[in-house]
Amino acid sequence: MPSVFVDTITKSYLIQKFSEYYSRAEVDLPKNMNSREWAFVSVESIPEFVMKRHISFENEVELRGYMVKNPPLHAYHSSAYYEKPDAGTMDEKGWKGADLIFDIDADHLPKGGLSEAKRQIIRLHDLLEGDFGAKDMKIVFSGSRGYHIHVCDKEFTGLDSPERREIVDYLMMNGLVFEEVMNSGFQKLRISKCMVKTLEKIIRNGKAREVLGLRKKSIEKAERIIQGNRDLLISGDFRKLPKSVKNRLHILFEECRKKLMIHIDPPVTADVKRLIRLPGSLHGKTSFKAVPLTRDSIEDFKPLRDAVAFGDEMVRVRVKSRVRFNLNDTEYRLKPGKHELPENAAVFLICRNVALYGW
Repeated sequence: MPSVFVDTITKSYLIQKFSEYYSRAEVDLPKNMNSREWAFVSVESIPEFVMKRHISFENEVELRGYMVKNPPLHAYHSSAYYEKPDAGTMDEKGWKGADLIFDIDADHLPKGGLSEAKRQIIRLHDLLEGDFGAKDMKIVFSGSRGYHIHVCDKEFTGLDSPERREIVDYLMMNGLVFEEVMNSGFQKLRISKCMVKTLEKIIRNGKAREVLGLRKKSIEKAERIIQGNRDLLISGDFRKLPKSVKNRLHILFEECRKKLMIHIDPPVTADVKRLIRLPGSLHGKTSFKAVPLTRDSIEDFKPLRDAVAFGDEMVRVRVKSRVRFNLNDTEYRLKPGKHELPENAAVFLICRNVALYGW
């Protein structure tokens, strides 16, 4: 943590606010919580980032008591289930299985920020449900720049790392070769449907010559064939298309591979002993809640409004540098110096290391 937190008054204020939050908050407990390892970075430890782990709890009362007494800047539980979750080494814990975890971080996406991260997590949820049959899933806003999915179906908890990496390859479309996929690949239907839609869009927008180098006759012929054989083409049978189009299918294939890949963080999913942020806890770098969501509720979810944990009581802070941000449907443009701000904005700036408490 940067040195801004060496201010004793600021640290005390943050400890108070986080403790108040955990005294009233409803955290979303994982299944079999007493088989999980728990880990915390205490607000008390700042300016250092010191994680205390190898902790176990029998029930929610124990957990809540610990978090109120030792308010965490960050709170985690293991994806894994253990025989002895509080054992001091991983070998002693006795691994029994692990939830399948996915992480999509806006900072790792080619474009789009939080809005694209939400779009990707929705696609991921639907793909896990449709292609893998996952049913027991939990979507969670991370409290910062992304989203998680916890898959808890028993069919997945026993998977080892190589098997989980195969799921990663499927979702990220790693190692796909056009000829292999079109002949017998298990992603054929997914790819071919996208290819047909992409070809239709290119023709409809008058881009077939520009993108595929097609002449007018080939374009017209392809359009007629698509109209009369769309289901056949979607199934992956492109034999009826003009030769000039078939010779350029690899272009459509590559476009669809990029479009369909889901930008998950591979090490998170492959790790069978991962620590993952506790849903309902606070993210220490933003003060936002890690919000548990459903497939229906995520559609209208707005992180900068719905993940705000603190209220509107006015608080005095000293802003250290010029800052601009949106929070709770309010835009702020602040210069360095003394400001009186709503509590939610004040705690946010303190956690972002650009403000100190008090005047």
